[in-house]
Amino acid sequence: MKTHMSCRVKTAARLAVLSLFFSLSARSADSGGEWEFSLAPLFLWGISIDGDAAIGTATAPLELDFKDDVLENLEAVYTVHFEARKDRLSLIAEYQYVSLDPTAAAGPVEVDIEFKNTAAELAVGWEFLRGGQTGWEVLAGLRYLDQDVDVAGTLSLPEPPLGPGPLPVGISGGDDWVHPFIGLRTQWQMNSRWSLLTRGDYGYGGSDDQAINFSFIFDYRLREWGSAFVGYRYMDFDYDNGSSTARYAYNAVQQGPLLGFSFHW
Repeated sequence: MKTHMSCRVKTAARLAVLSLFFSLSARSADSGGEWEFSLAPLFLWGISIDGDAAIGTATAPLELDFKDDVLENLEAVYTVHFEARKDRLSLIAEYQYVSLDPTAAAGPVEVDIEFKNTAAELAVGWEFLRGGQTGWEVLAGLRYLDQDVDVAGTLSLPEPPLGPGPLPVGISGGDDWVHPFIGLRTQWQMNSRWSLLTRGDYGYGGSDDQAINFSFIFDYRLREWGSAFVGYRYMDFDYDNGSSTARYAYNAVQQGPLLGFSFHW
């Protein structure tokens, strides 16, 4: 399902963005000023998922509430967000990995679903307008996703001699894909400690590869070197690789509160 050709194309796309990063960094280095960096390691996204993943002709439901389902079924999680800023230029990188192991019922079948989701993005921002305490920034970048779904369960059938008894069932699949996105970000410096950061972007890799991302974050500067933040993120994915023999589709909304700590230097 993950062909060598698609891997080469995606690798080339990621290398192109990295080249853009280094090119813009070099230009900004000649414009004066100093770089400012921020790092948010292991921030929490209290993600809830409402949707499904399709593998071939089968569909695995992914309806997970963070409080009741995700925390209970969370196997592993890792997140990191990094930014570098100089004058009007911003470089943004983010990586997320989550592994969930929920149980779902579909008619006579009770299944265990192992869902692994890796998401990464690289983006360049440019502040094109500043009015008072508010800055407006245009964003452009690439978002990469890699998902694997394993479904294992038991089909409840009548016991012999009326039937064969319980039958094991299982499917597995996944895909990785990448799409460019463009968006807008604003930062409002409310006072000396509080700021509000909002962001919206749209990713498009074709009619069967789209994503809408929106977030808002309140940041409280504790010290020059650190701040705490809280907010909310909403992401709507619509992906289908369209292959009849090895189809994988992911149509779901991921949303929930954000909470973390950022280091600044």
